[in-house]
Amino acid sequence: MTRRTDEDRRVIASGRRGPWGARAAKRLFADAGDGAAGAREAVVRIARTPGHRLCDRARERVAAWWVRTRDPALRAAVLETAAAGGLRAARRVTLALHDRLGGAWREADAGRAAELLADPDPDVRAHAAAFCRGAAGPMLHALWAADTGPGTPLRGALLANGAPPPGPVLDALWRAWLRDPDDEAGAALLRWRRPAEDPWLAPSSVVALETDAVILRRTPYREALLDALALRDHPLRDIAAARFRAVHDRPLVEELCGRAVADPALAAFCAEHRFAPADPVARAAFFLLTGQPRQYRALDPDGSLLSLAYLSRPDDERARLRTAMLAEGELDLVRVIVGEDRRGRVRDLSADETRYLAEQLAHRRAWGDLWSLVKDVPIATGAALFRLFEDWTPGGDDERRLFALFRAADLTAVASGLDEGGDTVWTAARRARLRFRHSVDDISFSPDGPFLAVAGRAGVAGVFDLRTARLVERYDWFDSPVGTVLHVGNGVVLAGERGRHGAGPCRVVRCAAGADRTLHTSLGSITSLALTGDGTFAGGTRDGDLLLGDADGPVRVRPITEFGLGRRQWPRRIIAHRGSGRLALLGRSVHLIDPATGHSVGAHPGRTVGEVGFADADTVACADTRGWTVLLRVADGRRVSPRNAQIRGCAGLGVLPRSGELVIADRTGDLHFLTGATLDAVDVHRTPSGERPTGLTVSPGGEFLAAGYGDGRVDLYDLRLREVPGLVPRPIADLVPRDLGAVGAALADPAVAGRDRAVLELLDASLAHRFRFDVALGEAVELTGGEHDISL
Repeated sequence: MTRRTDEDRRVIASGRRGPWGARAAKRLFADAGDGAAGAREAVVRIARTPGHRLCDRARERVAAWWVRTRDPALRAAVLETAAAGGLRAARRVTLALHDRLGGAWREADAGRAAELLADPDPDVRAHAAAFCRGAAGPMLHALWAADTGPGTPLRGALLANGAPPPGPVLDALWRAWLRDPDDEAGAALLRWRRPAEDPWLAPSSVVALETDAVILRRTPYREALLDALALRDHPLRDIAAARFRAVHDRPLVEELCGRAVADPALAAFCAEHRFAPADPVARAAFFLLTGQPRQYRALDPDGSLLSLAYLSRPDDERARLRTAMLAEGELDLVRVIVGEDRRGRVRDLSADETRYLAEQLAHRRAWGDLWSLVKDVPIATGAALFRLFEDWTPGGDDERRLFALFRAADLTAVASGLDEGGDTVWTAARRARLRFRHSVDDISFSPDGPFLAVAGRAGVAGVFDLRTARLVERYDWFDSPVGTVLHVGNGVVLAGERGRHGAGPCRVVRCAAGADRTLHTSLGSITSLALTGDGTFAGGTRDGDLLLGDADGPVRVRPITEFGLGRRQWPRRIIAHRGSGRLALLGRSVHLIDPATGHSVGAHPGRTVGEVGFADADTVACADTRGWTVLLRVADGRRVSPRNAQIRGCAGLGVLPRSGELVIADRTGDLHFLTGATLDAVDVHRTPSGERPTGLTVSPGGEFLAAGYGDGRVDLYDLRLREVPGLVPRPIADLVPRDLGAVGAALADPAVAGRDRAVLELLDASLAHRFRFDVALGEAVELTGGEHDISL
C-alpha cells in the first residue's frame, strides 16, 4: 500500500468542506504564496485535479506565479491546465500563451500589446504578433492608435496585417515612406494598394500603385510621375520608371526632357532609356545639356541645329550651353552664338555672350569682325572690348577716324557709363522763347517738320520755322479771335474761330502759302481741332457737332447725339488716338468715340475736368484745374491708377509718344513728368517765371514741348535730354538717326561736363559715323536758342 505524503494530506484536507477544510486551504495557499516548494507543489496538484473544489482558484494562482517567476515547471502546469491569471496583467500574458487573445481582448487592452510583443516567452510573443496580424475593425484601429513607431515589434506586426490602417495613419505612413523609404513599410503600402487621402500625397501614392496608363496621363498624376523620376535612391523611382515606359505619351516625354536639362537625375534617366525631344533643334541642345556628346555629334555635325537652339533659349540656358560647348571643345562657338547673321544678332547678345564672342574673335585675330562688334554694342561695352585690339588699324579714313577717337578716349570713364547721382540733371531744358504782341490762345507742332503754328486772341495766326525762329506764314484778317489752331503738315494750317455768344458764325479756315479757304462755318465757336491721320482732322463746336474731314475738304458734320450723347455734352476738347482712330471727347464727362462704328462709351472721373489725353488706346488721363489727375479705362469707366496725382493746378496736359509719360504744366509753369501707368512722379522741371501757361503741346515725335502764355510768350523746351540716360546703355545697332539729335542736344548743354561729356562725345561720334550716309540724319533738329521778339 502506497504511503501518503505530506502534500497528499494537505491536498485532501483543503478539499474538505467546513471550517477545518477552509482553514487547511488558507494555510496551504499562504505557504505556497510565500514560496514553500511543498505547498506550491500541492497547489499545482489541485490545479490538475478538475474535481477539487479549489481547482479554479489553484489554476489562477499557478498562472500568476508563472507570470511572476517564469518557472518552466509552472509554465508546463499552466499549459496542461489551460490556466489563466485572475489579475489583468497575468491574464493578458497567459491568454497570449494559450493563443486565446481573440475574443477575450477589448479595444481598451490594445495599449498593452507592445508589452506582450516584448514578453520573454517566445510563444507569448508569437501569439501576440499573430493576434495583431489578424486584427480587424475597431481592434485594428485601437492597435494602430497604440503604435510604438518604426522598427518596433508592434509596428512590424501591424504592417504585416492584411488590412490597411485608418486614413490619417495611412497618410502618415505614405508621408514617412516618401521622405525616407523603409522596405517593410513600402512592402505593406504596396500590398494594401490603398492611396493616401491627403491631396498632397495622393498623386505620388497613385504613381506607386496605379498601373493604368490612362489614369497616369491625367493631371496631377503626370506631374507626380515626373517628380518621382527625379528621386535618387528611392524605390518609387524604379516604380515610376516602369510606369513611365508603360504610359508611352509623347507630350509627357517632352515635358520630361524639358525638366531633364536642369536636373541631372532626370538627365541620367533620359540617357538610360533614350528619351529625347522630337524636334531636331531642341534635341541638339538637349543632348549637349544632358552630357550626351556622342549623340549630339551624330545629330548635328555642323552645329547649325545648335545655333538655332541657342538663339531660342533663355539667358540661363544659354550660359549652360556655352559651358557645355567649351567642354565639348570642337564646336565653332562664334557661329553657334551669333548664327549666320552676326550683325543682326549682336543687339540681342547678353553681356556674357558679347564678352565671350569678342574674346573668341580676338583669339582668332579676326580684327575686322571685332571692330564691327565694338561699333554695334553699347558704348560702355565697346570701350571695354577695345582693349582687346593689339596693333591693328582699320582701313578707310572714316573708320580710322572713329578708331582713333576710341583709342584717345578715357575708356575707364566711358566704360563706367553716365555719372549716376552726379551734377547733370536729365530733364527738360528751355531752349528758346518767342515773344508776341498778343495773348497766345493755342499752339500746334507740325507733324512733318520743325514748324510751330500759333493762334492769337486778336484774330491772328502764324507759322514759325523753329530752326531760324522766323515767321514764315502770317494770317491776320480773321473776324473773330482764333481760339484753336492745328498744323496738319505739308505747309497747311487749320484755324478755328472762337466767337462771343451771339456774335455771329465761326469758321474752320484752311491756311497755306499765304492763301486761305473756309472749310466749314458753324453757328457756335470751334472749340478744338485734333489731327487724326495724314492730313485728316476732327473738331468740335459749341453747338454740339463733331467735325470730320481733311485739309482739302469736305468736312462732315455729325451731331454728338448720333453717338448717344446729350447736347450738354458738347465737346470742350477733342483728342485723337491716331493708332486706333478713336477720339476722346471732353464734355461734362469723358467719352471715347469711334467715328467709324458710331460706338461711344463714357467715363466719369467724379469731378469736372479741363484736360484730357490718351495714355493708350483704352485709357485716358484726366486733370482738373486744381491739379487732380487720374487715369480712367474708358471701356468701363474704372480707375486704373493706384492713386491720384496731386499737382498745384493744371494749365495743360500732354502725352510723350515714345515713353507714354504724362507731362502736366501746373499753375506756376512748372512741368511735371509722370509715369503713364501709375502716375508716379518721374521728374519736375522748375520755371523761374512762376506764370500760368495758357496752353501746352508736345511735338508728334515727343522731342519738343511748347507752352504759350497770356503775355504773348511761347517757351520752347527740348525733351530729348530726358532720353539720353536710356540711350547710353543700349546697343549702338539699336539706335536710330533721331537719337543722334538727343545726344547732340545734351552736348550742347553746358551743364553736361566731366565723365558724362566723355561718354556722350564718343557716343555722338559713333552715331555720326554710323549714320553718315543716312538721309534721315536731317531728323536731328536743333532749335535756335535765345529770345526772339516777333510781332504777329
